[in-house]
Amino acid sequence: MIRLNIAWNFPNNGCGQTRGISDAGIETFTGTEIQSLAREICQNSLDAAQEDTSLEVVVEFERYRIQSNDIPGYETYKSKLNKAYNYWSNRKSEKTISYLKKAIKAIQNPTTYVLRISDYNTTGLVDPYGDSDDGWNALTKIDGGATKTGDKAGAFGIGKNAPFCNSDYRLVFYRTLNAENEIAAQGVSRFISFPENETDALRTMTTGFGYYGNTDGNLPVETITELDDLQNRTAVGTDVFVYGFNASTTWEDDVTCEALENFLMAIHKNKLTVFINTRKINATNLPALMEIYKTKARQSYCYYKVLSSPETKVFTKDFHGLGKLKLSVLVDAKEKLNRKVLVTRTSGMKLLTIGNISRLISFSGLLEMQGKELNEYFREMETPSHDKWVPGRYTNNPVQAKEYHDELKQWVREIILGLGEYSSDEEIEVEGLSSVLQKESSSETQNSDSKKEDLHNTIGDILILPRTISQGKPKGLFHGNEGEGQSNSRDTQGNVGQGGFPATRTLGGNRQRSKKYTHRGTVSQGGRDIVHEKYSGDTYQPLKNIRIMKIENGKFKASFEVPRDVRAGHIEIVTVGENGKFNKLQVRSVTGISACENVKCSSIGISFFNLKGNEKVVIEFSLVDSRDYAMEVNVYEHN
Repeated sequence: MIRLNIAWNFPNNGCGQTRGISDAGIETFTGTEIQSLAREICQNSLDAAQEDTSLEVVVEFERYRIQSNDIPGYETYKSKLNKAYNYWSNRKSEKTISYLKKAIKAIQNPTTYVLRISDYNTTGLVDPYGDSDDGWNALTKIDGGATKTGDKAGAFGIGKNAPFCNSDYRLVFYRTLNAENEIAAQGVSRFISFPENETDALRTMTTGFGYYGNTDGNLPVETITELDDLQNRTAVGTDVFVYGFNASTTWEDDVTCEALENFLMAIHKNKLTVFINTRKINATNLPALMEIYKTKARQSYCYYKVLSSPETKVFTKDFHGLGKLKLSVLVDAKEKLNRKVLVTRTSGMKLLTIGNISRLISFSGLLEMQGKELNEYFREMETPSHDKWVPGRYTNNPVQAKEYHDELKQWVREIILGLGEYSSDEEIEVEGLSSVLQKESSSETQNSDSKKEDLHNTIGDILILPRTISQGKPKGLFHGNEGEGQSNSRDTQGNVGQGGFPATRTLGGNRQRSKKYTHRGTVSQGGRDIVHEKYSGDTYQPLKNIRIMKIENGKFKASFEVPRDVRAGHIEIVTVGENGKFNKLQVRSVTGISACENVKCSSIGISFFNLKGNEKVVIEFSLVDSRDYAMEVNVYEHN
């Protein structure tokens, strides 16, 4: 029987590169250490789910307090920290020296925390004692060579660094029992280069990576007693032990929120259950948890409303034979939804969010990427942080990738804009606005002598008045009296005959008028103005429930209600400048959708017949100018 030498080993760098404290992979997660750990671990576990089984993946987070000298290879590892400090203390890297001081202080404490993370109903890690480029070696030795494909995440392998930034001394142990009944355990330190012999630093400089296990080939061993003392593994799966666990006292809530934010779909579909000490997160208690964490996990709460509301609409699209897009959308003006669409993989993990669809529609959505080929196609566009698609990253055909990328987003946008429309009677919550508006003063009265003009004065009550639109008669019209108008009054009030119909003022007689030929009608001998009925002139119609939304580039949909039937008239699309002035926009094309007839472009805007009162009038139009404007709708009745 071969006796193994189980100890720490920090390989020599062969007079090559010296590794500093600022590890790019670890720095990626600085500031979100525990959240990143929860996300990356659960992601890896879902990716390793057993195929052809309905069993849900189970992930356990449990923290222990242990004696520091129960760390495997404790004395040796502590000596390596001291060697590193002795070397780097003579250098000018203040960041490195500060880190090493904290690490040494932490490991010298009599007790420390260990976080154990274990998964079940997974495949475990393959080939722990071989040299394959996946499974065990991909986790412990290979950088930048992860081999996940299809709908599996983590294609860049950066996520495996997350556990190390949760350790005061960058120390993590792994253990697995795989489907081939192989069991393996090993410690890994993603540390910093230091010389084993300071008098010959060049030739004894280490790589900065350390391994605890079989020093012959830096291989794992079947058993590490200290790990088994914490928890003994008897079922297939993988364990991660983070020694020197440095999370705050809120770590349980942090992991809970991260699980809800990133794995809502997986939990909802019974693909994932998470235990955090004694806390359980699964589909059964998801409704109660969402109520508890609806503030801390606000984004997830909005998406949960999509999953649970009977008002949610579902749309599907076969995407170029690659797979299926499934979009679930909830539009609810009464709920303060987040106006975003969450994109998830087949596994149920959050991929990214699509925003900037509409600031006016209260909606949330879920887009599921269904199918291995579809997930694989879009995975090629992902950034290393997995938070957006960049078509240029798709090396095979970036032009096609951009077309597919834009097509997917446009499909989502069109569906949402078609479902929900903003009502002008509703309130709009502008995110972040409250932080720049001063709150009302708590003081009821104030000494007038102290009222100085400065930045601390409280703004008084502001009365917001609706824009008034002239209801008067268009220029050139007036109401005469009993069939005749007075030439010395340009706007005599009264009715014409018994009908009260509008009339035009025709200048008559021989009086000289500079605007004689610009007025309507003909000259009449006798010196009196003639009043006659005229089917012309425009009366502004008050509107309600006005909505304008962009449905695609250069094309818009407008809807509104008029208080009564309007036989004939025209519609103006106007833009409002910062000075409050209105400019009429030129319409290229228009189509009547509902509650209107014979809608078409004309010289005065958009002409129509028969707008139905108290019904939603809907038109679609495009502008000559392709720029985006803040638009309003005006409707005039032809008299």
